[in-house]
Amino acid sequence: MRIEARALSKSFGDFTVLSDIGFEIEDGEFVVVLGPSGCGKTTLLRIIAGLETPTSGRIYFDGQDVTEWPPAKRNIGMVFQNYALYPHMSVYENLAFPLRLKGVPRDEIDKRVKEIAGILKIEKHLHKKPKQLSGGQRQRVALGRALIKRPELFLFDEPLSNLDANLRTEMRAEIGRLHREFRTTSVYVTHDQVEAMSLADRILILNGGRIEQFDEPLAVYNEPATAFVASFVGSPPMNLIEGEISNGFFLSPGGLKVEVKVQYSGPAVFGFRPEGAELSDKGIGGEVVHREIFGHESVVYVELSQGKVVAVKHFNVPPMVGERVRIWINRFYLFDSSGKRIRT
Repeated sequence: MRIEARALSKSFGDFTVLSDIGFEIEDGEFVVVLGPSGCGKTTLLRIIAGLETPTSGRIYFDGQDVTEWPPAKRNIGMVFQNYALYPHMSVYENLAFPLRLKGVPRDEIDKRVKEIAGILKIEKHLHKKPKQLSGGQRQRVALGRALIKRPELFLFDEPLSNLDANLRTEMRAEIGRLHREFRTTSVYVTHDQVEAMSLADRILILNGGRIEQFDEPLAVYNEPATAFVASFVGSPPMNLIEGEISNGFFLSPGGLKVEVKVQYSGPAVFGFRPEGAELSDKGIGGEVVHREIFGHESVVYVELSQGKVVAVKHFNVPPMVGERVRIWINRFYLFDSSGKRIRT
């Protein structure tokens, strides 16, 4: 199924949640909607599902206007953060319930329940109630209940946020495997950039109800369109230093001076990723104020002379806290006063 949104806006009273949202999702594509809490992600998902009506704008499925269609008519499967399983029903009954509502014959229901249970490796739990399952098993049941309807569109609303780190990793891999197998168009809402980078064909980044960037994961990471995207995607986030560009140089109040080849002058933000710099015998001087050691690499936090603390990835034995070092920046980004990228 191909999804198109045209000039979608949504307000609750005087509060605008979404403003002039437009995008196209291709058939079979896995799109992750990424952004901070309160940016409008779940509202956008609910509009696609038909659980909310936009204040203005239209939504299209395969070229057909479905803006006024109820959820039951849209042929979607939804997976929620809280699983939304019926506690009084067994796993078998939870999986079978959507098919019973559609009047599917009993033999066909039994066949499809066992097929989905096999795909999700929950055959041994079909007789159990949800309270007898682990969080990962409940999420598999929730996935199965969405899959069993054979929808044309999957909608995921932060489905892994209640799981611990190991289970999140396992379920990410499972969701990715299921998408490769079924190739159903999917829209996945999260605030977790690891989920976005590992699952998405493309990432739609929302901020304050507006689209900041809609692109492939590596493009979002390597070519951020705005300072917000640069700071939101990446761990640790991109280092950003405020200043101005004048006569071909970026100058910060603390004395940072870098030659830049851009046709721009005025207030600007200078950014570089932790892996875009290295500790060297030349460059900007500062003092190590913190370090994080991960085995194969470390992150060293350096306070520059202007008081700004920046992060640099390091692959040898990291310097000690209190040690003076210098930082050489290999790749940097520039953003104007509105936060838009200045191309070099």
